[in-house]
Amino acid sequence: SAYGAPADECPHNLGKSDLYSYGNFCLKVHYGNYDWVDARHRCQKEGGDLIQIRDSGMQQFLQRVLSGQRSEDTGFWIGASDSESESHWKWVAGDPKMTYSHWSSGQGPSQSGFLFSDGGHEDCALMKIHDGFRWHDYECSLFLYHYSFICQHDKLVHSHTHHTNGQHGSTTVFIPQTFPDTTPLSTDAPIP
Repeated sequence: SAYGAPADECPHNLGKSDLYSYGNFCLKVHYGNYDWVDARHRCQKEGGDLIQIRDSGMQQFLQRVLSGQRSEDTGFWIGASDSESESHWKWVAGDPKMTYSHWSSGQGPSQSGFLFSDGGHEDCALMKIHDGFRWHDYECSLFLYHYSFICQHDKLVHSHTHHTNGQHGSTTVFIPQTFPDTTPLSTDAPIP
């Protein structure tokens, strides 16, 4: 795919298939039938978390990448929920504040109650393909709602080649980046 991630940018345990690069992140798409809770657990086991779509650029990128990939897929879980207080939506990792959103009409913060509940249940966000990739809220762990999901991982940082005492050597050190409050580290260790 034209959007695939360069192999050395992403954690090696993610493999190469359905892996994309966006900004400082590697995005891994998992196709299948999962509830939101299981999807998030799987992302965390990989070393990441469910994707947080924080701007329209990322939303549009996902629409391009996912369009027409697998017609049977109807939605993808994303990393937002109102688990702490009903109708108060937050991202699950990093800055919880949701300054960008792409909710479908009547969904998300304006949703007054879930189909099978009194509105007091935890809802989680699903990006629905057949509604222009708009976001919908669904019960997080109900057997009826099983979808694919997208994990977000920090890219790896590579140190540069360095010279020590006239000897040539190259060391590659993988250091997960955290944004935006830290700068990537590089190490200059003497070569034995």
